[in-house]
Amino acid sequence: MEKIHRGNGFAVIEKEGEYQISWPQGPYDQPVFYTISKENADRAFKSPQDAYEVMIYAETGQWPNIK
Repeated sequence: MEKIHRGNGFAVIEKEGEYQISWPQGPYDQPVFYTISKENADRAFKSPQDAYEVMIYAETGQWPNIK
């Protein structure tokens, strides 16, 4: 069974123990989907900054350099 956990501007989809993060992107707000770990799924809901960092990591494979 699929569970959708809604965040502020993103969603985490949980299905059969696997997680994806999704958010609207591009000029037509088409949803993008990236596979993430459970740890990153949990982290995305800690704060807006954490959610941003998880989305950048999911998209690029690198954690952003935040000062």
